[in-house]
Order: sequence, then structure tokens, then C-alpha cells
Amino acid sequence: MRVLLLGATGNLGSRCLPALLAHHHSVTVIVRNVPKLRSMMSPALLEKVTAIVEGDVTSSTLLKKTLLEHDIEGIIDVAGNQVMPWNEPLLPKIASAVRDAAVEVGKQRGKPLRAWFTSGFGILEYPGTGYLIQDYMPYIAGNQHDATRAVVEAISTWDLKWSIYATAMMYAENGKQGPFELLDAPRPHGLLVSAGSPPGWEKTWLERVPLIGMFLSTLYIGLVVYRTRYEAVADFLAEDLERESEEWVGKKVGLKEESKKDA
Repeated sequence: MRVLLLGATGNLGSRCLPALLAHHHSVTVIVRNVPKLRSMMSPALLEKVTAIVEGDVTSSTLLKKTLLEHDIEGIIDVAGNQVMPWNEPLLPKIASAVRDAAVEVGKQRGKPLRAWFTSGFGILEYPGTGYLIQDYMPYIAGNQHDATRAVVEAISTWDLKWSIYATAMMYAENGKQGPFELLDAPRPHGLLVSAGSPPGWEKTWLERVPLIGMFLSTLYIGLVVYRTRYEAVADFLAEDLERESEEWVGKKVGLKEESKKDA
């Protein structure tokens, strides 16, 4: 698949690039800082990248131009970070730009593009409660992710085949990562996956703490139980696009590293 990757210099995006190439995708990237990208990637890896476009991913005009010029079929949006409350939220702004560009291009072609967006763990359902996980978190912790969810869920899957990966804490497999290299082959992610609510859910004793139990449980689950490796998430996204499956289209998706309790 011809894929546009947004956020290639970030912690997850930098792992997505070698994963996408290992899964035989043709990859175009848009970054604000090309020298930074070149410093992070080996020359051999960069040689395999179809195109490097310098620009702002909040520009739907730039995104549309790139989608058309490189005949893009799929998008992975892992760009941006949460910003301080007094600043304009960046994550939903990027999602809106991707939506506007991708929907317009899809309508021109008569075929919707495929896209993965990143949001937060809180947009998933807290099993057995009828509420979202973010309902048990301070508003400031999840409002930007929820705004991203609202942007994406409003899109008809007839116009864009979207999915949202709802991330909890992620960590690097190698804490002293040097320049990223080409992978000889995909590195299977081995993750549990489910839509709507997190996979392999376990209740915790923290829920029974008076008044703040659900908040404490949510904090523990997000920081400890559902931590995933950047590398595993990158492989999952690249694998899904390679399969061209519609299993996760129109869904919020949670991932979990398999533990002994899940076996």
C-alpha cells in the first residue's frame, strides 16, 4: 500500500517507518524538520522512503497535495502531542486537516482512503460501567484526545475508512535507541486487540477505595496494565494496512501486551 506517515520524528512514528517498510509498504512522510528526520534514520532506511515532504501537517492543502501527488492509499497519523490548556489543541487540529484532505481526495477518486488516527486510552469504554475510561479521569487529562475522537467519529466510513488507536502509556524496547535501521522482516507484535473497550480487562482492588477508587484504578490500569511497546504498536498498524482488512474500520481500538494471565 502507498502510505502517508505523519509524525515520523516522534516516538511512535519513528518506529512506524521501519515497520511500514518491513511490511512492504511504499512510504511518504511529511515532517516539519527534515534534518531531524535524517539524523534519526540510517541512510539505508531513508533510501527506501518514497518521498520526504517538509511542511506543517495541520495544513489540509499540503496534505491534499501530497495525497494526490504520491497517489496515497492509506494514512497513519501519529503526529503531535498534547499541549498546555491555554494553547490551541494540536491533536484534533491535525485530525481535522487529515479528515478534510482525505475525504476530498477520496471523493475525487470515488474510493475512500484508509486511515489510522491516534487518540488516548480514555476514549475506550470502562467494561461493566456504561461509561468511558475518561469519565473517571480529570477532564484536563483527556479533553484533547476526546476532541480528536469527536473529529474522527463524525466522519462517515463511506468517505474515509478510519480507525482510532486508543493509546495508554507506551515505552521503547531499547532505551538507548540509535539511528533506526531497516528491518530484515516484520517483528510480530503479539498484542491482544479489541474494539470499543480494552482487551483482557481485569478488575482491580483499587475500585473499592471510597470516593477515589475508580480514578485510582484507571490511573493504575493506564500506566501499568496497558503499557505497550512503541515497536509493537508500529507493527500492528503496519500489519493492518498490509492485510487491507476492514476489521477495525469505524472503530476505537485498544491494544494490550499479552501477559501470563492472558495466556
